[in-house]
Amino acid sequence: MSLSPRRRKALGQHFLVDEKLADSIVAAAEIAPGERILEIGPGRGVLTERLAPLGKLVAIEKDRWLAAVLRQRFGDELELVTGDALEVELPSSDVVVANLPYAISSPLLFRLFDVEWGRAVLMFQEEFARRLAASPGSKAYGRLSVMAQHHVACRKLFRVSRTAFLPQPRVHSLVVRLERRAPDYEVRDFAIFERVVATLFQHRRKTVRNALRLEFPDAAIEQLPHLQERGEVLTPAQMAGLADLLTD
Repeated sequence: MSLSPRRRKALGQHFLVDEKLADSIVAAAEIAPGERILEIGPGRGVLTERLAPLGKLVAIEKDRWLAAVLRQRFGDELELVTGDALEVELPSSDVVVANLPYAISSPLLFRLFDVEWGRAVLMFQEEFARRLAASPGSKAYGRLSVMAQHHVACRKLFRVSRTAFLPQPRVHSLVVRLERRAPDYEVRDFAIFERVVATLFQHRRKTVRNALRLEFPDAAIEQLPHLQERGEVLTPAQMAGLADLLTD
């Protein structure tokens, strides 16, 4: 029997099929009985079947054919939302568990920062995950690292081989655990903070003095700290300090 275009599209996705890996991901979330759980992109439901018995599960699936299969399989064990996670309203939760689509990892992650949750166990493309958790001065450290770490503490858990998926993607993945927490610094003007971070990494080989002069030509740059250093070695707190001084 021939498959419809929609079904062919669904079957062409990279589905998680490694049962032991699914067990490890759910275990890493440390879900307490009755907690509110959000799953994004359940696909065939390999994580869903483990999450549904643990708490109050809301799953968001964009593909309507997959959503119909999940609804038939799980019934009222979960609340299923059919729609794009970049567009639908994301509910607050205690824990988020997801194998996020590589193509929308960044916008979806930052959209998650706009809703309430306590912790998340997420799978990303390996390169993206390493950038997310990178430390100042490392090769992977960049704008993504600073802006994400403003919202969460990030810990790398385990690397995932391409063989864990069907069909196999071209790259390996990495599972991370994120803990929501307030930063240990204050930001007086978040827009200025974002501009400072973007500028320092756009000109990461320049000194702080020379980079900021390009973006803030009228500011009293010479009064700022860290002028001889490169932005790529500064911590998020140090960048926030620069932004606060530029806000005056």
